[in-house]
Amino acid sequence: MAFCLQPFNRIEIYENGDVYNCCPPFVNNYSIGNIFKSNFDEIWNGDKVKELRNKILNSDFSLCSDLCNKKNETEYCEKTYIDTVEDYPEEISVSSDNTCNVRCRICRDENFKTPYVKENLEEEINNIWLPVFKNAKLLRFGCSGEPFASYKETLIIKMAAQKYPNLKFHFHTNAILPNEKLLKKLNVFDKIDTITVSLHSASRWTYNKIIRGGKWDKVISNLKLYSKMKQENHLRSFRMIFCVYEENYKDMKKFIGFAKKFNAVPEFWALRENNCTQVGKNFEKYSLINPEHKHHKELIKILNSKEFKDENVVLYPELKKLINKEN
Repeated sequence: MAFCLQPFNRIEIYENGDVYNCCPPFVNNYSIGNIFKSNFDEIWNGDKVKELRNKILNSDFSLCSDLCNKKNETEYCEKTYIDTVEDYPEEISVSSDNTCNVRCRICRDENFKTPYVKENLEEEINNIWLPVFKNAKLLRFGCSGEPFASYKETLIIKMAAQKYPNLKFHFHTNAILPNEKLLKKLNVFDKIDTITVSLHSASRWTYNKIIRGGKWDKVISNLKLYSKMKQENHLRSFRMIFCVYEENYKDMKKFIGFAKKFNAVPEFWALRENNCTQVGKNFEKYSLINPEHKHHKELIKILNSKEFKDENVVLYPELKKLINKEN
């Protein structure tokens, strides 16, 4: 039977406290609880997560959306699982703050920064967040904002690294702020499993058009740092993200070589519909996966080029299904 491990060992927690077993759009926003409203023991083995686990145990992915890149490619699992899991999750994505230091065309139209009262925040982290991490092997930051631009998330990172010295971290970042000095200050330089950089471009010109408020030279400097870390085995994985849409698709093939120059895996996503930005609200105009888009056939041609036959190039389902499609 097909199987997915996510409901049994992984969660994502968002700013309002809602808990998911996967990226919310991938599970049709099916929340299993809220850490500010319930004890985590009640959430981790509550009725909602048991329902999801039971479905997966029966190879029923009806609660998952077609956006999921595992839904139709899930591996068979021989290990026996049950709907109740004694241990807390091993992998946790923390999306506690939407604060970011740039305005990316495909992400947000306005600057956003959350003010915090330090005393209350440290109490919240100690009493609510850190106990959830007690069995975690990997903490991931950066699903909803820039973790290194957030006072709250940098504090969670620092406190978690101090309390759980064996923890590993996965940072999804725009690569402007996390240099060697900052990573060492937070005591995570030698505790990073993965760095994922959202770049969406392979040239200064495209970058400046998409990443409003970006710092190209700082990004390049930090990409060199991450490349060196990967070469010296300080990183298990280094990835670069490219979200394809009308304003950057001509950089796609170039991006593959650009990522490899820094020892990174190039990963391509499609623009998501209704993502609340000016671009997202005009999905039909900007999204090349739309068959009616004037550049749709050109996108198919690009995806069927030799550069995309490399097994190390990652394509999300919306793009992958266009390979071998007639153009």
